[in-house]
Amino acid sequence: MSRPFISMLLSALLLMACGGGKITGNTATEGTPVSLSYAKGFGLSHAPHYTIVTVYNPWKPGEVYDTYYLVKHDSISVPANGHKVKIPLESLMVNSSTHLGFLDMLGELERITGVSSADYVYNPYIRQRLADGKIKDLGDSFDLDIENLLLLHPQAVMTTAYNADDENSKRMKQTGLALLYNIEWQERSLLGRAEWIKFVAAFFDKEALADSLFNDVEQRYLAIRKQASDLPGRPSIFSGQDFRGTWSMPGGQSYTAQLFRDAGSAYHFANDSTTGSIPGTIEEALMTFSIADIWVGTQAASLQELGDTNIKYRLFKAFREGKVYNYNKRSTPSGGNDYWESGVARPDLLLKDMAKVCHPGLFPDYELTYMEPLKID
Repeated sequence: MSRPFISMLLSALLLMACGGGKITGNTATEGTPVSLSYAKGFGLSHAPHYTIVTVYNPWKPGEVYDTYYLVKHDSISVPANGHKVKIPLESLMVNSSTHLGFLDMLGELERITGVSSADYVYNPYIRQRLADGKIKDLGDSFDLDIENLLLLHPQAVMTTAYNADDENSKRMKQTGLALLYNIEWQERSLLGRAEWIKFVAAFFDKEALADSLFNDVEQRYLAIRKQASDLPGRPSIFSGQDFRGTWSMPGGQSYTAQLFRDAGSAYHFANDSTTGSIPGTIEEALMTFSIADIWVGTQAASLQELGDTNIKYRLFKAFREGKVYNYNKRSTPSGGNDYWESGVARPDLLLKDMAKVCHPGLFPDYELTYMEPLKID
């Protein structure tokens, strides 16, 4: 298809009413349900001629966000209240790097033909295919190059969803491409996020493999948690740094606070009910955490760099004792960071890192995967 034709087609699509609204009803119950251990945001069930994948609306409990009927043959008829998707998928555009870890574990990276915000991708295989021209960068994930997406014409687009129908989302729907809503980020637990590998695997007819992979991750995570909980003493910990006058601390029900707890550390806001962040100032952070043992999640590479950013950082005990860590061990100069990429699918490694930081003697032969101590200049 020529670019002028694509532009005309896109203009026509934008004038059409979008039929991709929210769907009510619980279609996952139409077949035989698949039991999920932690994930609450999606459902799987098997009917005689297709697999049903249901994504639930995290902002409106009891409502379905979207439904997919996965078929192996185009001739199979499916109900009209969802989208028919032929599996296994042969090509896929990925609109969030957080989904790459799942695809990597499943051995399906070669199916990716397009990504968004390529500078923020860490995965070396994907970066090489981008350099070789085998994967196309479609720009900002919140403002995709829809014309080039149409030219690329992947079989499906794996994307995330937000609590708003923004213009970018509407334009994506109007392309007519199958949009697979992977909203793992809305789960309340790390293992809940990781269990979305079963959602991804369904589109590649690899449910059995996903079950095996997730079970391994789960068992390793639980074993590490048990080891950390059995240790005497819980070092105090805090996270982040000042950004334009605001210091955002992890809420007590956030992923980071869960890591702190499961790694056997003590966190001041552990009993807080917030799932997001708790805003404060550097002065408030000093009042609460000045004598905390461990400081994680800074952006600096060295203590000198951190101290030069704000002289008040030098007042923290963790700074003075050199117990400050970032999450940048596996990162690229352009901003890609594997902590936020493969770490979504591997919470066992996230926990092992955090447990090692909190209890250095726990895993004497283990080398940190995502975290690293700030260099002492």
